[in-house]
Amino acid sequence: MVHAPGSDFLFAYLDNDWDPSTTKAVTDAFKEALKMSTKIKDAVKTTSGQAVVDGLYLLDQPAMTKAMNSIDGMGLTASAQHENQGSGTAVGITKEFFQVVLGGLTGDVAPMLKYLTTQMGDVQAQVKKNTVTDTFGVVVGLISVMPVLEVPVTSFQYVFSSAETSQWFVDVLCVSTDHYSYDYKYTVANYNYVKS
Repeated sequence: MVHAPGSDFLFAYLDNDWDPSTTKAVTDAFKEALKMSTKIKDAVKTTSGQAVVDGLYLLDQPAMTKAMNSIDGMGLTASAQHENQGSGTAVGITKEFFQVVLGGLTGDVAPMLKYLTTQMGDVQAQVKKNTVTDTFGVVVGLISVMPVLEVPVTSFQYVFSSAETSQWFVDVLCVSTDHYSYDYKYTVANYNYVKS
């Protein structure tokens, strides 16, 4: 699995068994998707007036959908709620969360856990600096391969939760080995992107 550097979550899974043309198509789609981070942030600023800092979005789903739909080739495809509960370390909680969010890529998140934990720490720091009045979330980009046709598909997810969850989120030390009890709900809004 490859990922983008910095505060933007963008992932693609590369299989060693793919033929060279499929691998090239996925890497080309990944390069194109790297440009989308700026477009999404600009669309959010234009449609809502909200600035995105270190990957933190403070929009509800209708506002985010308005921003995403303003981008040529982007459209909402589905939305679903999820819930995670249990007990574990901050690293374990992060791993479980990303295993669900990145489940469609079928790659192992363990090799990227240090990166994921660091980036979630950055998002957490931004949540602490802001007053979350409604929702907070992150955008995750995924490049996957459509079975049978073996063509890359680019999608973006807005993964967000309530202000109540933000209070718990800022209390979890991202690099701590302490155990935390957790019970949080979040929504994943999926957007497909087709380059125009």
